[in-house]
Amino acid sequence: MARVITDDLLKADSNNFTLARLILATAVIYTHAMMAAGSIDETTLLFGQPISWLAVNGFFSLSGFLMYRSLERNPSVRHFVVSRFMRIWPGMFVMCLIVAAIFALFTVLPLLSYVTARETFGFVFLNQLLLPHYSPAGIYCHEVGGGPCVVNGPLWTIRWEVSCYLAIALVSAAGLLVRRRFTLIVLPALVLFSLAFNFPPVHRWLEETPAAHAYYLEQVARLWTAFAIGSAAYANRDRIKLSWLGAALALVAVYCTQSFFFADLVRALAVCYWVLCIGFLTVPMLPSAHKLPDYSFGVYIYGMPVMNIFRILVPDMEPHLLAVASFFGVIPFAAFSWHVVEKPAQDLRKRFGRKGKPGGGFAEPARHASVLDVQ
Repeated sequence: MARVITDDLLKADSNNFTLARLILATAVIYTHAMMAAGSIDETTLLFGQPISWLAVNGFFSLSGFLMYRSLERNPSVRHFVVSRFMRIWPGMFVMCLIVAAIFALFTVLPLLSYVTARETFGFVFLNQLLLPHYSPAGIYCHEVGGGPCVVNGPLWTIRWEVSCYLAIALVSAAGLLVRRRFTLIVLPALVLFSLAFNFPPVHRWLEETPAAHAYYLEQVARLWTAFAIGSAAYANRDRIKLSWLGAALALVAVYCTQSFFFADLVRALAVCYWVLCIGFLTVPMLPSAHKLPDYSFGVYIYGMPVMNIFRILVPDMEPHLLAVASFFGVIPFAAFSWHVVEKPAQDLRKRFGRKGKPGGGFAEPARHASVLDVQ
């Protein structure tokens, strides 16, 4: 039976978005484990992209869905900025400090050289300025000379997530964050840009033109569009019917359109639909899943560093075993991040928010979520 998204389903105890985010973060670990071991993510054969690609899109779609809700309920830019800052940076900064400290045990450099190296400084501090630095200095996942590790590659998504926040805040300030305007102006503009970017002649021209900055345009076409699809899904939530049959048909559409230039758009739509199905349709089957602590951010930002520890200690670990070991190995880090850093930071922000306006006018909805913003 198809289900329409009602306001009651958006209450914290009426959806399983926490579970959905954990699934997405785990999918990212799986692909990275396959790639690290030189294997192919088998899901690529079905979807045309590895499952981590789909998972990142899913995070951005869910973020768009819930950020639209946040701004619709409280359009205060100050509230939005403070909420997003407190949700992202405390956890990310502590992660960078912990990872840099742990990998001091594995660097090929003397300790003083490691601590003062430009790469280590960049990893700890420049990441906070959204200038991605993926590794401290002198870290090798295999024998020395085999090439340095990418210790925490997923950090590349953070600045794109923040760019989506800025974009939707501007859309709200411009008065376009209403259903009709967003659905008829903002979403079509990004969809057309995505189609144009992926149209083969245009794509080839952009890749052959150095000044075109194809990489940045590609991420706009992919991630901003996924975010906008999620936002439009919230704006039109009363018109969307969710069902497992629809989810199955979405997968069939993804499989059948792999070779077409609009395949990425089909994937983005299908992933958004699947994330909403997991978030809403699993509630009758897993009615207590909403009580799970929200470890997904920690799983996401600590997943690759933990995986690289296993790669250093056991270089020839079978890729599927590496994925399983990485998942269970990251849980203590994710638990620490949630209980000691992320949740206290949220509680602190909420206390200041209540003081900032009589009657708690600075308070936000119970759940907000993204690849980085996970409650």
